[in-house]
Amino acid sequence: MKNLLKSTLLVCLALTLFTCTSDPSGNNISDDLTPSQFNDPCVDQDPITRVINNGTVTVDFKVIDSDGEVLVDIPNIPANTTTSWASFGEGEVLFSIDSNQTLVSDDKVLLNMNSCMAYEIEINSSNEIVSYIPTIL
Repeated sequence: MKNLLKSTLLVCLALTLFTCTSDPSGNNISDDLTPSQFNDPCVDQDPITRVINNGTVTVDFKVIDSDGEVLVDIPNIPANTTTSWASFGEGEVLFSIDSNQTLVSDDKVLLNMNSCMAYEIEINSSNEIVSYIPTIL
């Protein structure tokens, strides 16, 4: 009976050792996650913007502050492209989309942008802005 108890404990220990595996890559799982996957709240980050041009013409994009200073200037955004995100300072800013093409109206959007805000400007197939509301990051 004494040997049966020892044998049972030995078998349990052996099974435990053989069923455990390690991560073959040696990576820590948290290293593979991006900050957004951790749901870190945005803290004091400048506002950001980008343009999604689903239109048919090339456009120019500017962000202008209340003093008339150009904060962001992205010229010649081709049709069916998306720009990278651009950051700028907080405050009331004018988002300006202009085109040199005839029969295409230029469009302006005035917004008060605070830290941790993003404004994704989408231009539809009729070359008009269809997004007017920024999001909170």
